[in-house]
Amino acid sequence: METSIVERFIERIASGKKTHAERFYEIFSARGFLLELDSNSGNVRLNNDSHPDDGKFLEMLQHINYKKICNKPHQDSINERPKEDDVREQHVFFDNINTQLYDIENHKYLTEIFTHEIPVDLFRLNWERDWYGKFNQFKEFVRLPKIRVYDLEPFIARLVKSISSIGISTWSSCEGHWGAPAYICFDGKYQRLWFQAVCNKVVKKKLNLVCSWEWLGWDERCSISSPNGDLLELYLEIQDVAQLIYDSRIYLRNIKKQACFLLTNEHKNMNQKELLNVFEDYCEESITRINQVCK
Repeated sequence: METSIVERFIERIASGKKTHAERFYEIFSARGFLLELDSNSGNVRLNNDSHPDDGKFLEMLQHINYKKICNKPHQDSINERPKEDDVREQHVFFDNINTQLYDIENHKYLTEIFTHEIPVDLFRLNWERDWYGKFNQFKEFVRLPKIRVYDLEPFIARLVKSISSIGISTWSSCEGHWGAPAYICFDGKYQRLWFQAVCNKVVKKKLNLVCSWEWLGWDERCSISSPNGDLLELYLEIQDVAQLIYDSRIYLRNIKKQACFLLTNEHKNMNQKELLNVFEDYCEESITRINQVCK
């Protein structure tokens, strides 16, 4: 990762943000943390959609040498189902983060936190993930386990967390290395096709996408690349899509919930093209219905 890419990325996402709290909010949201900012008080805290471990990781990131402190194994699997207790009790950062403890004007520090490479050889695919690719699991609209920021590469983290927030299960992600596209792998065709429908019927209508979002059915993957090979363009567009999805999460979760209620075994046996058409129709119908109610 080129240092200049990180510096230009930070400059773009924090542009116009004058206070330390505002800059912190933009930078660490881009890093994948689900944050809330009170514009009146300047208070920043972790959103309750966050994994309990996100507070511990955020605390470690106060130090430029955090990589020597963070020595937990990375998890690309579902090893436990977090209790549904209020996560605010897990870490003080769910109430307030002292943003002054983060040296966000230091380019070397920012480069460190945005070059958090994941050791792929430690990934372990848990067989429990197979359940998340099943038709019945998708149809039941089961709440997904939360994902740790620590387990995600920096420039794809926000998108992965946003996708999870609308009830879509993923199991692998990559921000792109050595000129290769970024990508996200989904748990089965139902999860991937639903996200594809959301992109076609919601994201593309709200954003002017310039990158190529290619849907690869053979491994249930979405590959994302800049036509010009411009990493900054790629990472900024990933941020825009992630923010739109997360800001619309309640709206999008409701659309998915309504669609899942209508699914039958007939849909289970459809080919991918037919099922994508059905999902896109459900999206359009739900959006039209919601817009009529809001008028």
